[in-house]
Amino acid sequence: MADIGLLASEFEDRELLCGLLAEMGHLTRGSSGFEEVLEFARERKPRAFVIVDGGGVDAEIMLRELLRAFPLLAVVVALKVRDAGRAVALMRVGAAEVVAPPWTREELQASVSKSLRFQGTVISPARVAPLRRSPLWYTLAAGLFFALGLGAASIKRAQRERIAAQARTDRWDLPIRHPAGLTFDGQSLWVVEWFTQSFYALSTEDTTVKVVRHLTAETPVAAVFTGESMWTVSADGTVMRRMRDDALTPLARYPSVAPNSAGVAFDGLYLWTLDARAKVLRKHLLDSQLSVLATYEWRGVKAAGLVFDGSTLWTLDAAERRLIRHNLERPDETVDSMSLPEYASGQYAPTGAAWDGMRFWTVGEDKDAKAPARLLRHTQKSK
Repeated sequence: MADIGLLASEFEDRELLCGLLAEMGHLTRGSSGFEEVLEFARERKPRAFVIVDGGGVDAEIMLRELLRAFPLLAVVVALKVRDAGRAVALMRVGAAEVVAPPWTREELQASVSKSLRFQGTVISPARVAPLRRSPLWYTLAAGLFFALGLGAASIKRAQRERIAAQARTDRWDLPIRHPAGLTFDGQSLWVVEWFTQSFYALSTEDTTVKVVRHLTAETPVAAVFTGESMWTVSADGTVMRRMRDDALTPLARYPSVAPNSAGVAFDGLYLWTLDARAKVLRKHLLDSQLSVLATYEWRGVKAAGLVFDGSTLWTLDAAERRLIRHNLERPDETVDSMSLPEYASGQYAPTGAAWDGMRFWTVGEDKDAKAPARLLRHTQKSK
């Protein structure tokens, strides 16, 4: 008998599989959400998990997350649709076994039993006799320790000096007054303008307007591009996935998943949103509901932007006039920051940030909204 976790979005699937596993003598806990799964795994330390692929659950994403947290856990995936290619893909990312429909007690028992037998090996280090060290060895070790300490201090000092010594920043006035966000699609910068409900695609060479896209029924505040899609966030917290065509044709709508949004970013696997009022970063699965996988406290003053630079997340703090670098694994931890002295006068307030693959851009709004919005290209590069 073993503790086994179960993740299935549909009640009927949970009921069926819980019954089959109970007949085999296992204690099973069925869950519909990933947060419940993680909580159960931490509390009960189950020997195996069963994940149903389908019905709103992407087993591949869930499998990666579960194995990242518990590398030796045996995970069996139950397919809702027979698909050999899908089964191979799931085995490649770490599934111990894949069960095809229709699910029977015999097939499930064979897969679960096999997974439990090959769950993982505990490796214990062999005891070895301590080595005798000479006085010279300790002297050399101490010297190396101090040399490394001095080297690290020098590197940190040089980093601080580079950040403090901001070079000349290029700037342009834009034909808009109320920017709400900024993003990059791989070729052009896109400014989000909430007042006219529009998106402006700008050349990175001279910031000339290449394209204007207007939304008639929404007030956009943020946007990001992912492959073939454009994701937009409205003032009411609705996220839309769109085609990258002339009409920005809607493909999917997710109501109220990004309230009080100050920015949206994509790290190659997850969508991130920044809630300016609650001061939290949300990590979303790209599933049918944009489910929130985790939330992290944001410790800035006034959130104004969110951007991914290819390796980690940065947020824009309008009050502190700086970009804040976060630990991607634990985004509530601040790794570094980059000051934006171009906004020191207070005439402009930064309202969005983007990364073009080499450097940061920001867009700012005049404090009285009487002058044109300003676009700035920063020569300080991400480290």
